[in-house]
Amino acid sequence: MELIEKLKIRYSYLDILAKIIVWMVLCFILPYLLNTLLFLFNIKSFSLVEYFHVSADLSELIFKPWSLLTYGFFHAGLWHLAGNMLILYYSGRIVLDLYGENKFLKIFFIGLLFGSLTYLLSYNIFPVFSGIKPPMIGASAGAMAMFIFLTAHNPNITFRLIFIDVKIIYIAGFLILSDIIQIPVGNSGGHLAHLGGAFWGYYFNKQLKVGNNPGDWIIKFNDYINRFFKVKPKVKKVYKNYSAKSNPSKKVDQKKIDEILDKISKSGYDSLSQSEKETLFKAGDN
Repeated sequence: MELIEKLKIRYSYLDILAKIIVWMVLCFILPYLLNTLLFLFNIKSFSLVEYFHVSADLSELIFKPWSLLTYGFFHAGLWHLAGNMLILYYSGRIVLDLYGENKFLKIFFIGLLFGSLTYLLSYNIFPVFSGIKPPMIGASAGAMAMFIFLTAHNPNITFRLIFIDVKIIYIAGFLILSDIIQIPVGNSGGHLAHLGGAFWGYYFNKQLKVGNNPGDWIIKFNDYINRFFKVKPKVKKVYKNYSAKSNPSKKVDQKKIDEILDKISKSGYDSLSQSEKETLFKAGDN
């Protein structure tokens, strides 16, 4: 099996949190790779990020409505990316285990949307931002939505910070207060977006507690997008036409492959042993 096929299989069995992180890393690296390629061929460089960042300029936003969400997959620097991934991973892992993929998607993507809309409205309403239309990138609003949702779910959850355990409610309070007091200092749009994402995380948690579950449209939208990117592993297709009578050894192999696939569906690709991974890859090579 070609390397690309192996990567496809690995990707297809990642959970939604891991897939989002993969896309954020790819979107961070891609503009640099593109600029290097353009440089080598002596072609004038351009900013790929410009097609995906969100702008407070309404005339620009009209032609890039997707930017209300896509801005969250691009980052201004390595520390910007790493910080968002850490917050998203540690809070998102718990949320995903507790509430499942659909609610995770609602929290993250609608959190991004609330962040971009908060930024957009603020820069077009408040006089202090008159004539200023800076672009915005980063997954902070989605990560903040996840973190505040988890805080609202259980404010007594603790995280170890260096040598001490700190309750999540104190970390959340520090993050929100930090965003509020830094609005006049710099990166005002980013801090406002964080607060927009935080509001959605808190609001969504409260809605779930009273029996409501808003945001189904994002699930339908995600399903629509997945039609174009869905990866279909070919492992089962390799064996399904084999006859146990004509080739008895394949009966044992097929059973083993099915057991491995069941294990992946329950525990993820990373739960496989090295021998199980090798068996899966060899199956695709036949």
